[in-house]
Amino acid sequence: MSIESTAKFSKASSHWRHELNSALASGKTVFVVLNAYKEDSAATGSTMPSKNSRNYTTTIINNYSVIPADLKVRNARGKTISVRDSSYKNLYESIKEITEYRVVFENSASMHTVFSARDGTAIGGVVKLKDCPGSLVLLPYFDFDNEEFTELSHDEEEIWSQKAIRISNALVSQLVAIDRNLKGSAEATPPPAWVEGAAKPKSIEEIERRIAEIDAKIDELRTQRNNEAIRRTDVLEYSHLLYETGKPLERAIEKVLRLLDYKVETFRVGALEIDHVIVGPSGRRMIGESEGKDSSAIDISKFRQLESNIGEDFEREDIDQPAKGLLFGNGFRLSSPATRAEQFTKKSLTNAGRLGSALIQTTDLYQVAIHLLDYPEDEAFKIACRLAIEETSGGIVIFPSP
Repeated sequence: MSIESTAKFSKASSHWRHELNSALASGKTVFVVLNAYKEDSAATGSTMPSKNSRNYTTTIINNYSVIPADLKVRNARGKTISVRDSSYKNLYESIKEITEYRVVFENSASMHTVFSARDGTAIGGVVKLKDCPGSLVLLPYFDFDNEEFTELSHDEEEIWSQKAIRISNALVSQLVAIDRNLKGSAEATPPPAWVEGAAKPKSIEEIERRIAEIDAKIDELRTQRNNEAIRRTDVLEYSHLLYETGKPLERAIEKVLRLLDYKVETFRVGALEIDHVIVGPSGRRMIGESEGKDSSAIDISKFRQLESNIGEDFEREDIDQPAKGLLFGNGFRLSSPATRAEQFTKKSLTNAGRLGSALIQTTDLYQVAIHLLDYPEDEAFKIACRLAIEETSGGIVIFPSP
């Protein structure tokens, strides 16, 4: 796993470990379905002992690190499961045909064992963390990936079968009942699945109707929340200008250029492929390349691709003038922008002067994005930014203050 991916993984793992800890600290029940244990090697840093070699420092990561408990598991697989706590018997009966264990616990002393393999080894149970009133319930693996659980509707669409719905309803009912038991709100045994077929008061229908209406409102709110979460992700992608490289950096640059009313397209014809052809309201045609460096300034190596694209583009019969070159640089990208040295080398500045190209620090472009996101109608600022880009030749673009 790359350094960038490791950072993202660590951030996500820390987030979800905190979420689970918070849930348990507030007295909630967390159910964890135990899949196979997996681990990988993740890069945390690198050094360059010579020009053409790089050494990486790594650490081992695994898919169980997010769980806020010291679980020692090893992979083992089987379908013969014993239920050692009778209050979980109905849960197992509900899902036994889709359940198997994929890990066993090497040390279950701190866990109340609920499920065990044929030889008595623990494969699931309940863990209580110190100073946390909530419960961590560890369940053998199950899923609904089964041909019997889907069918075709009258419109030839794949839908859940009645069997799948029956099992899922029983599963939810048992999880809710176990949650109540663990919180001490019920002393009785969780109701078995067959209770659903027993006679019920007529008032149940009205209650269930009201519950359905509330569920519909919840679904609507959840859809609204998901849409807002997507919008948030879209806006946060602009921060890639500060620390990303490769495709994520390219996408963020394109987003800001579009805020400035530039058209950004990929040009492909025959063997010629240019990722960023940029045209603004003035009609000025430009070609861009981007580069991110972990701990150094942007050197002249990226100019080869930029100069080649400009030359091949100018050879086309329908092009009368060579496009202006733009090199977007994110030097020292793993450092805070306030502490970075010059982001382009002296050779880059010299080469930009030779080609008449403009150099753009993506950290500067981020400030442009912030202003335009807050004030999208500031046309004067947009015009001033476009002029700065189009009129800068052989130097770093200095964007206007908002």
